[in-house]
Amino acid sequence: MMNLNPVFLDRMKQILGDEFPAFLSAMNEPEQKSIYVNESKISINKFREIVDFPIEQIPYERAGFYIDHEKKGRHLLHHAGAFYIQEPSAMFTVNCFKFSGNERVLDICAAPGGKSIQIANRIPNGVLVSNEVVRSRAEVLYSNIERMGLKNVIITNSTSENIAAVYPDTFDVCLVDAPCSGEGMFRRGDEVIREWNEHLPKMCAKRQLEILENADKALKQGGHLIYSTCTYSLEENEEVIKNFLSKHDYELVYIDAPFSRGIGLSEAVRLYPHKVKGEGQFVALLKKLETNENKSTQKRIKLPVDVNFKNFLSNYLDIKDNIYSYGQYSYIVADPDLIRTGMNYLSLGVRVGENKGKYFELNHYLFSAFGNQFYDKILLKSNDEIDGYLHGDSLTISGKDGYGAVFIGGCAVGGFKLSAGKFKNLYPKGLRNTKIG
Repeated sequence: MMNLNPVFLDRMKQILGDEFPAFLSAMNEPEQKSIYVNESKISINKFREIVDFPIEQIPYERAGFYIDHEKKGRHLLHHAGAFYIQEPSAMFTVNCFKFSGNERVLDICAAPGGKSIQIANRIPNGVLVSNEVVRSRAEVLYSNIERMGLKNVIITNSTSENIAAVYPDTFDVCLVDAPCSGEGMFRRGDEVIREWNEHLPKMCAKRQLEILENADKALKQGGHLIYSTCTYSLEENEEVIKNFLSKHDYELVYIDAPFSRGIGLSEAVRLYPHKVKGEGQFVALLKKLETNENKSTQKRIKLPVDVNFKNFLSNYLDIKDNIYSYGQYSYIVADPDLIRTGMNYLSLGVRVGENKGKYFELNHYLFSAFGNQFYDKILLKSNDEIDGYLHGDSLTISGKDGYGAVFIGGCAVGGFKLSAGKFKNLYPKGLRNTKIG
């Protein structure tokens, strides 16, 4: 039996009433695993054709599938960015809003990146600013976005206060997937349970309100604010929303979904493990009716175009986008207008590489995102070939010198270089594996 804090249990009894025994029983069952298929790299139909493990459709996410309890993080299709391992209830959050496809979106607490990946797939003609305040977590976010090969994501490492100052009245949609006490994740293990105490929800609620205040400043009039947590406490969910609404001119939007309603906030929804195949989640959708008064003092950065890098790349792939230099790297920028002073950027879009002066060094992100546009491609089929490439081994191929992309299951997984007929494996050393799973 799960060793849950008695104070937490008493709170859940008050929230759930007669449903509490069913909830407690569900808490002692294994957590449900699931994956999100990355349509930026592979269609759902194609994924269904080639996947070699059982999947079951998640009813509220067309690209989401329940899987068994085996670990899939080492699977070859995972390496290739065909899917992301994501908790099923968390997938609903993005689905509470119907995107048109061309929005500017802010994910203000984005790491490790599951919801950002969902959003980026829903706005093929839009752009997403994906932010994480903790540097180490921001680097994990970058790694996941890179593996998915997403072309329309700018990654920032900043506080919500700074986001508000740099990007006032900028975004059509803001997602605040707020840091919380994590009560909905207790089935993940004892460490999550031990971190909880009866004072934590109140502490988290204060921080959540601060983040909402800053998200409001970054949101346009008429824009939508999505607020979610993976916790059950009233302090962090309904009370945070009510507190925020008392100070701002927003209207709650009714979320039409077959889940439990918010407590005293019927427009919102709650997901419980005894009612869905997933963990705990709270989601509220708000529409902004007021106009912000603050104006940004930060200016757009005039990025220099790297014509030499573009000309070099044109020898190896069909490249139509401008390439801009920023810091030590060059990028295909997701939206130059959103690159402004006063912000710490980890990525401006697709990082294509470094201009070393005497030579160009290509980046893994370029192969992941634009692999299909390379003229030279290698499709790995056998497990020995795939294992070898992911381990960093050389392959025996013939062809002209230059760069090309390596594919697994139709998805670009990395790159290679031929020089004097010798194969150089460009799969990053930090990602190399000895065995696929």
